[in-house]
Amino acid sequence: MYTVNSRLPYKMEYDHRFIKYIRHARNKTQGEFSQFMNVDTSTIGKLERGNLEFTPYYHEKLKDAIKRLRISNVELVSIKNIIEMKQRKGYK
Repeated sequence: MYTVNSRLPYKMEYDHRFIKYIRHARNKTQGEFSQFMNVDTSTIGKLERGNLEFTPYYHEKLKDAIKRLRISNVELVSIKNIIEMKQRKGYK
């Protein structure tokens, strides 16, 4: 279990699977979250579903949104754990 003072990966890699969970962590709709990423609302939906390639451009936009929403490293590690657990169980 990670605590606030424990060591966390400084530069963690994100992908399209993180968007939905980051959005839900701050109770944002796709439209609201699109303003934090500075992209179109439909782009958020396409990225979440994996219909649009998650390029370095979108990676930077997601990093900016994470900073604006003040998502902590502890939250990001928790989201990563949720994604990995769902993947092991066969969920999308």
